[in-house]
Amino acid sequence: MASSIRTLNPATGKIEKEFQQHTTDQINQKIQLADTTYSTWRFESFENRKEVIKAVAAEMRVQKEALATLITLEMGKPIRESRIEIDYSANIFDYYADHAEEFLQPTPLQTEKGDALVFSEAIGVLLGVMPWNFPFSQIARFAAPNIMAGNTIVLKTASNIPQCAQAFEDLFTKVNAPQGIYQNLFLSGKDTSALVADERIKGVSLTGSDAAGASIAKIAGEHIKKSVLELGGTDPMIVLNDADIEKVMAGTINGRLRNAGQACTSSKRIIVQEEIYQTYLERITNHVNQLKVGNPMEEDTDMGPVSSASALETLLDQVSSSVEKGATLITGGKQLGTEGSFMTPTILTDLKPGMKAYDQEVFGPVVCIIKVKTIDEAISIANDTVYGLGASIYTEDIELAHTIARRIDSGMVYINKQVSSSPELPFGGTKRSGYGRELSKAGILEFINKKLVLTTK
Repeated sequence: MASSIRTLNPATGKIEKEFQQHTTDQINQKIQLADTTYSTWRFESFENRKEVIKAVAAEMRVQKEALATLITLEMGKPIRESRIEIDYSANIFDYYADHAEEFLQPTPLQTEKGDALVFSEAIGVLLGVMPWNFPFSQIARFAAPNIMAGNTIVLKTASNIPQCAQAFEDLFTKVNAPQGIYQNLFLSGKDTSALVADERIKGVSLTGSDAAGASIAKIAGEHIKKSVLELGGTDPMIVLNDADIEKVMAGTINGRLRNAGQACTSSKRIIVQEEIYQTYLERITNHVNQLKVGNPMEEDTDMGPVSSASALETLLDQVSSSVEKGATLITGGKQLGTEGSFMTPTILTDLKPGMKAYDQEVFGPVVCIIKVKTIDEAISIANDTVYGLGASIYTEDIELAHTIARRIDSGMVYINKQVSSSPELPFGGTKRSGYGRELSKAGILEFINKKLVLTTK
């Protein structure tokens, strides 16, 4: 194993803090503790579980400023957005504390064989592998439902946010939660994959790239273990001629430029019908050119850095390569300043297949716009991707929007609003965007044994 994991502040390029990776013995002890705790936690009453989860949510709100600051220091999210993430994470904990018992009630079945009941039971220790772009909310959506269901969690998050990772575990310690229901792991991605084979691990959930998801799924499959994958996305945003331009602008700002475009459900391909195209292009160009990009700790900053120097390098290559192949650079496309990983907000048009900005997931502040004539053309382009996470449609004809939504290959479609997430709504995709669902009732049922108990008459 490598010797340490470190916080490299993307706004300054400086190392903030280092943590030693856990040794093989330490990881084994953590998994064993999780397994031992599961043997009793699975039988705790919903009321007792709820007390713990509610306490974590309350403590998260008490520590909101400190936790938000960690997010901003480690991955560059503007402090205003980081505070919103902490509130949202606490809301997820509250949601499952309030609804888990209802979601997991025994279900009676009609049969002539006897009295049949299906019980929803926990399955054991679960491994989570979570990303850096939403350091708290991504963990919350995995941990909260599964702990309320009676499972226990060991979790490895991205190596560039170790302080957030440790702080999440510390919340459970602070509220005197039973030891072992949630534990953080400091280790490499390679070593994480090997954990899937451990017989004490009963399931694994990963949010990340499709390459990482394929690797985890392969190992899980070899060992006959359930997996849930939330992977990449090149979400289309279809703008029809009759769309309300104010709704479209709000959708672009929140759906593409929030978190510097570093979200799986970011609107990465904006497909605009020709009659509204010029108006939209002028409006979004004016907005992008007025964004304040800089220190993410300042309250009036609109956009911070991207997550790392390597992420910036990839984005600049995607833009320059696409321009070389005929895309039009309207604005941006450059590194901003010499300190940190800042990128000028960018707009690309005239995108076509074969260009990196068309074919690949562009994980940064690049607004990629494609002009089309017809609705059929828009749908064809929307589906021209290996991914299928989310999509959005902007039109005042709601009946037409529903017809289009049914023709799009994705796990989620939002009408006149950017794709987002909320505790009560199922979240997940299809194709290479993964499988399984997070959030809502669907999210708590992923790692559950549906046990039939039949009593003959």
